[in-house]
Amino acid sequence: MYINKIFIIIFLFLSNLYGNSSSIDAMELIKIKKLVEKEEQIAKAYKDYISHKANVATSVDELISSGYLDSEFDKINPFTGLNIKLASENEELEENLPIEIKSKSFLYDYYYSNVNRNHTKAPLGKQSKLIEIPLSLHEKYFLKYKDIITTDYANKNGKYYLDNNGILHWYDSSGNYKFSLGNDLIIDSSVEIIDTDGNITTEFKNLIGAKEATYAGQVILHIKDGVAKEYINLGEEGGIVKIGESSRDIGKTIVQFTRRSGGIIINGDIYTWGNNANRITSIDLDNYTKENSGASNNNRYPVITGLVRARVKTYNNSIDNLNYYSSPLRPKFIDFFSTVYHSTCGVTTKGELYCGGSTGADSSALFTNTTTENNKEVLYRSTYFDGSSNKKATKVFANNQLWLILGNTNTDSNGGYRDGKIYRWGSDFAGFSGVSSNQTWKYNNTGNPTELEVNYNNSKVLFKDLTYLLTIGYRKMGALSNEGDVWIWGLDDHYTENCHKIINGQSINLCIPYRVDSTIVFSSLKGGLQGFVAKGNDGNYYKIFQKWGALPKVESITDMIKSYDGGSDNKYIQDDDADILAVDLSSRLNGSSLIFGEGIVWINGKNELKGDYFTADNKNDTVFKSAIKKIKWKNIKVVEDENAMCGIDIYNQMYCWGVVSFYRSGTDITAKTGNTFMIPVFNTNLYDLDKDYLVTEGGQNGYLTNMTSGEWATTDSQGNSGVFFMKYPTYIGGFNYEFTFK
Repeated sequence: MYINKIFIIIFLFLSNLYGNSSSIDAMELIKIKKLVEKEEQIAKAYKDYISHKANVATSVDELISSGYLDSEFDKINPFTGLNIKLASENEELEENLPIEIKSKSFLYDYYYSNVNRNHTKAPLGKQSKLIEIPLSLHEKYFLKYKDIITTDYANKNGKYYLDNNGILHWYDSSGNYKFSLGNDLIIDSSVEIIDTDGNITTEFKNLIGAKEATYAGQVILHIKDGVAKEYINLGEEGGIVKIGESSRDIGKTIVQFTRRSGGIIINGDIYTWGNNANRITSIDLDNYTKENSGASNNNRYPVITGLVRARVKTYNNSIDNLNYYSSPLRPKFIDFFSTVYHSTCGVTTKGELYCGGSTGADSSALFTNTTTENNKEVLYRSTYFDGSSNKKATKVFANNQLWLILGNTNTDSNGGYRDGKIYRWGSDFAGFSGVSSNQTWKYNNTGNPTELEVNYNNSKVLFKDLTYLLTIGYRKMGALSNEGDVWIWGLDDHYTENCHKIINGQSINLCIPYRVDSTIVFSSLKGGLQGFVAKGNDGNYYKIFQKWGALPKVESITDMIKSYDGGSDNKYIQDDDADILAVDLSSRLNGSSLIFGEGIVWINGKNELKGDYFTADNKNDTVFKSAIKKIKWKNIKVVEDENAMCGIDIYNQMYCWGVVSFYRSGTDITAKTGNTFMIPVFNTNLYDLDKDYLVTEGGQNGYLTNMTSGEWATTDSQGNSGVFFMKYPTYIGGFNYEFTFK
């Protein structure tokens, strides 16, 4: 019994001892948390003080007296009983923890972990006595320039006035407002940022530069005519460019599809894919790949199915000599055009035209005004459109072996183009040059681009847009004038060499721009497969097309939509379809066949896709219909007559479906280079597991490496078997920002 009593006494003693120790540790943890909370409050008040007074507080008492801390704020360190103090360096707090606290790991970890801090940084170690108050770049700027910052509006001349929201407003020596500096840089309308040549003005440099108020990536808002127009600062070498609806738009991603290839601009860089016979990509490769290995090299060309970023000469020797094509100083592009026959050309933010590839860089018969070193993998700057005054390109297109450029444009009050002139060079054999000195289409220019002058009612016509049609036999160039007229040109049947045709009893020259007869004032023009889509100032959409042997015709797409009835889930509903977001021309299914150019697709205000977006293979497929209905669409582009199309959803993701490969039989160069894919199909992940092709091959007689088999292969209208057919809307790629179709 005696021994048992001793054990009970010892047990009770130890229990009381360890219980008290746990209670003490818990109390100390509460104190640690309270101390960190106080330090955070002081640091936040300190930073707020800087943002509103452009100066530093010298004590916690000053933060309390000036109202940045509550008047009842308890500044006592719960461990020492002493006041928490700002260090002499001001941007730090003094740390006063008892040494025994630092020796307890669970307390030490809480206090010295930055996970528990937002406005302070813990001491670097147990020996340190300072808690840092990290300042933002904005707060550091206030302190650096505090001598020219005032909170007294009456004393603003030649200084920054700091308002109650922490925004700096600069006034010149006469008291005139010029700009504000907050999260963004806001420039008054009295200051010009960019001159007519696209360069930063001396006025802007002198006003902003000395104050270090700009930095790379900064958003600049220019208040003009009551509207804040947005610019972005690309850094010292990149300059300042306008984004949004403007002539210097790098904010959007541009996707361009042709019947045989295409490309995309992402963040100002050009990426391309397709048949590489003329080096559409920045890869100098012409050998066939692995299929049909017994064939001659002359019969096969590589087809690049992945995105390849263009290599661009910077004309900075320190960069170019190192082949540093990913340099941040590389040219940035706002427009481009890329096809298997022409290779790739692009327009930079400065209005420079760059071209490359075998037809672009080293063919003296077709392209002679670039500074070329015969490297087929590089884009070179035009010696004509070099970005200087009156030599600025805006848009570029090509048809056959002829390039056309919309250049020397101005912008209207909404940021849209106007006053543009059309230029051309190359070799023309289908009337796309817009000139006909005799009965034939012949045009050849191997020198500098020459202007295509258009006159109407004895006045010169200037343009605000340029585009073209895709389908062979129906191809036309189209341009939208300042006045809202549509002008088109090009032979409607490219196999005929005679520009002059008798239509409705009158002689029409199809090789020179002729005005489409209409009373409608058009505000936009987009090229499609066999016709143009134009939007009128009246808000309605119109189809502009020209059948063989007929005059151009204008039909109301808006009326077509209103009368469309494709069944209960695919017809016009007034409440749903009153607002149209996008529209394009497609082919209409008649039985099991498609009637090319007779269909229409549109996206309504409820982000629904409607119209002729299907083929006989998927019209009644429940999975296809369900997928189309489930996706919330905002843009649509038809890329092939057999209803191959791509759409963009509200999350900026792109989906494609239909026949997306092109076959052209024959033995000449156009047949060999014609066989390719229209989209970067390797991203679709739909081909067979044993056919993982990044590079396929195309050649003569309609040959193209099959990407898949079975359900994902079909026979096209020309009888080509094994055509790559995506039956369902298939995810191709997506971006975190806006992108659109060219």
